Amino acid sequence: MKHLEVSKGKGYFLDSKGDMVEIDKITKEDILRLLDIVTDTEQIFEMDPYDDKTELKNEAHKIIYSHIYKKISELIENKTRFHDESASMYKDALAKYKYNSD
Repeated sequence: MKHLEVSKGKGYFLDSKGDMVEIDKITKEDILRLLDIVTDTEQIFEMDPYDDKTELKNEAHKIIYSHIYKKISELIENKTRFHDESASMYKDALAKYKYNSD
């Protein structure tokens, strides 16, 4: 299921109800929910690609979609490194907690 989509010259995102909503209606909570999906190792985030040839007729949709697409693409590319760094950062604290709870 796509989370970001380009259709009929407009950009859309998948909201929490499972509906495709025009990208200019996206809220901070929607963005955070999409980022949670991106960083979840058990979910696959799907989106239509964006480049200068993408047919987005609405200028606001073009700006919003391109920025969100770029940031999410970067996060997907660095997903493994992000998880490894997070695990490494909290490794000592987790080991100490586990040792103290035994």
